[in-house]
Amino acid sequence: MTRPFPCFTHPFLWISAVLFFSQCSRSDNVDNPPVPPDPDKPFLTITQALPAAPFGAQGGSAVLIFSTNEPWRITSETAPESAVDAAAWYDIAPPSGDAGGEINVTVTVDPNEEYAGRGFTLILRGETLEERIEVTQAKKNAIIAGDNRLEIGSEERTLTVEVQSNVDYTVSVKEGGEWIEELPESRAAPGLEERTHRFTISANPDAQERTGLIVFKDKASTLFDELTVVQAAWDDPDPERSALRAFYDAAEGGGWTHRENWCSDKPLGEWYGVETDAEGHVTALRLAKNNLAGTVSWEIAKLTKLRHLDLSWNALEGPISVNDGKGHMITGLDDLIELETIDLSYNRIEGGYLPDWAKLNRLQYINLSFNKITSGLQPWAHLFQSGRPIDLILNNNYLYGKIPDVIQNHPQWSRIALQCIRQDYGKFGGVSYSKDIHLPDFTFTDLRDGSQGSIREVYSGNIRTMILHWNPLQEDSKTFLETTVRRVHTLFGGQGFAVVAITPEGEEYKQAAEQYLRTYDVPYPVVTDYADAEGHRVILPAEPYPSYFLVDQYGTFSNDMFTGQYCSTSLYPEEPFLIDFMARPFQHTDDLNTQLKKVFGNSSYQSTDFSMDKQFETLQRATKGKGIDIVLIGEAFTDVDIATGYYKQVMEFAMESFFAIEPTKSYREYFNVHMVYAVSRDAYIGAFDSGGQTALGVQTENSRQWFYIYTAQQRLESYYRLPVLAYERPVHSVGIVINGVKGGVTYMREPISGPNFAFTGYVYGGRKMSMGTFIHETAGHAFGLLGDEYSTSGFDPGQPFEIPDYEATRLRNEQKKGWYLNLSLTSDPKSVYWAHLIGHPRYPYVGVLQGGYYYAFGVWRSESYSLMDESADFYFNTICRELIVKRIMALTGEEYTFDKFLAKDSDKDRPNLSNSQSQRTKDQERRHQPPIIGE
Repeated sequence: MTRPFPCFTHPFLWISAVLFFSQCSRSDNVDNPPVPPDPDKPFLTITQALPAAPFGAQGGSAVLIFSTNEPWRITSETAPESAVDAAAWYDIAPPSGDAGGEINVTVTVDPNEEYAGRGFTLILRGETLEERIEVTQAKKNAIIAGDNRLEIGSEERTLTVEVQSNVDYTVSVKEGGEWIEELPESRAAPGLEERTHRFTISANPDAQERTGLIVFKDKASTLFDELTVVQAAWDDPDPERSALRAFYDAAEGGGWTHRENWCSDKPLGEWYGVETDAEGHVTALRLAKNNLAGTVSWEIAKLTKLRHLDLSWNALEGPISVNDGKGHMITGLDDLIELETIDLSYNRIEGGYLPDWAKLNRLQYINLSFNKITSGLQPWAHLFQSGRPIDLILNNNYLYGKIPDVIQNHPQWSRIALQCIRQDYGKFGGVSYSKDIHLPDFTFTDLRDGSQGSIREVYSGNIRTMILHWNPLQEDSKTFLETTVRRVHTLFGGQGFAVVAITPEGEEYKQAAEQYLRTYDVPYPVVTDYADAEGHRVILPAEPYPSYFLVDQYGTFSNDMFTGQYCSTSLYPEEPFLIDFMARPFQHTDDLNTQLKKVFGNSSYQSTDFSMDKQFETLQRATKGKGIDIVLIGEAFTDVDIATGYYKQVMEFAMESFFAIEPTKSYREYFNVHMVYAVSRDAYIGAFDSGGQTALGVQTENSRQWFYIYTAQQRLESYYRLPVLAYERPVHSVGIVINGVKGGVTYMREPISGPNFAFTGYVYGGRKMSMGTFIHETAGHAFGLLGDEYSTSGFDPGQPFEIPDYEATRLRNEQKKGWYLNLSLTSDPKSVYWAHLIGHPRYPYVGVLQGGYYYAFGVWRSESYSLMDESADFYFNTICRELIVKRIMALTGEEYTFDKFLAKDSDKDRPNLSNSQSQRTKDQERRHQPPIIGE
């Protein structure tokens, strides 16, 4: 683009001296009054003289005032240098007159258009007397640089500029200093001096003209003149060679993997990656995986015969499109009308949409996937007007918003959708659409035995089919196959869940997959080569590896899952809300469990390998104190859950839940945490006589799905002791996680020699709920010996609002054993167990509030919010924290003091009205059941 040139309408500018007039007045000196002239003698008295300073070059007038007693007249004498047309530049009025007092004569001077000063002598004569007055006018200042615009050729040259001036001035190159350089000046004769300035002008190497600006400025004023220099564009004799050299420089060609013959004099067709036609014009530039960096030079626009551009898998960056200043987004490819394919995938290119590519009528394939392109999809719709068939691959960028109707209504919508729907959800939330996407038909070769298969036959014969994309050269992909995919295919394969595993295209991937199959027995098709009816490889959302999407029995697309996808079941802010298969496998598995549970219900798979039953591992060792032993056990987990690591993930989730909030969070170093494997035949529990066969025998017993745990109480004895048998250490609490259900109950032994058993359901898609329930049951009831602070009055039919006497008696008996001290049967603030906290400056919110132990009235608690009231609040109130810390200190053998508690205590998790989750709902209405007191 050419920069607009500055426009100046004056040939030169003048510096004008300002003439200041001062009013001369008669003296008012009363001490020395003027002596009046003698009227009998001739006199000529000037009472107001002309200004002593010269008239300015702009001209002007002044008044001479005098008195005389004789007739008078005025004449003038002009200096020789000012004599030319003297009468034309000044005027005296009136030129004569009679005697009188206070006679006014006006002297007027025209503007001085000359570059030198001028003057005359004004002679005032009476009959006998005469006064001579010198009148001068300043010169006109100027800097004249001649014509204000000069156009020159593209070659190097010396530019000579003649400047006329009568002032001292400076010369500066305001624009174009990198190619215009001033040389020493030469000066001419005095007067209006003429100076010769010489400038070296470098040759213009660019295909666009360029503009410079030279300014000549008076040192003493704002007077200036300027010269605009416009240098013509370089007329390149071999523009395609020059374009490739510019491309090489911009893309940091010195670091390319292959750069054979680049920037040499050899024919362009011999440069690495360059293809030419019979006339030597560049038709293809193929530099994929060649370590290109930097940017894509706009000089590429000179490759007017270019048909194929492949710069994929490099490190190119910068904007792919820019604003031209008129609101239009442009690129260097907009005028390459021969283009058929563009592949800039796997780079770092940024930018928005590319509106001018719609006019590239031969363009059939655009791949911009895996870049940093950010825009809505509306601007791309122009490429699909009138049903134009084009492959536009935009997956794995930052596109967002609703996909336009013109794209969703395109006759090839499903094919287009699979090329653009996989976007990074972290910044802008990805794209949305309302129209179903159907998996295009294709056939494939199964690498297991070489047989031919049809994707339609696979998905139509199943309820859900996972189209899995994996890279056999990548360890993460192989791990994903051997864990997550193996588990879900084993659990639901017999119920209509199929998998087709597709590798990247290429012989190296095919050979790696074949090698993998020689090592592992894969029970589903493994595919490298597949094609549609026309023999083309269908473009599917494949990366990042591993990833997958599900289709139903009609081929309808659903559940696109990949690292970077939004996770609706995220434990945000405890973990990011974007899925990461490898960094957070349990996060993704929980989401997948949720989807498959909705479709298939309980898994019909039954374990056959019970060798891991009663094996154990230690997940954490205490680093302080004696070590308090906590044991975790899973219920309704199969052999494949254990073999694929899922069981351990759940147990680690339970452990992290136990230490998620205060006070256990700050006292974690006091605990040993063990897990014991329990292999169940079935992956679910159920009601009496209809549930699965599980390791511990937990069942549900009524319409509220409360846990029946009496069988489990007996069986647990052979599990929980195993990690500590060799050390003869007591276990203080056992946390049992029940797979696939919600709910919670604690079995509290009597006497309290323990251990207490806390049963918590892990419900798919409800990890936040499960975490809160686990903390409530395991850290609260089983370990902390805390009582429930919620009320079921109004929820449970027949439940009274006031605590009955027999329940009050039970609560008193339990408190005598040291249990449930977070509750009180009195409202007297001096008698409650937490009296020492009321009024404490650290805890101004502690008081006596009615409601607890399942009743609305007759029982009191200490704070509005507490996990023992509503486990969604994720906060133990102050007395609960203190009771748990006291138990930790007692079990570890350390002395407890209130000061030590205060020093380490934190209430930062305390909710407030804006973030409290304590809004009761029918669904929450009893995921907890009261503790069961045993022997």
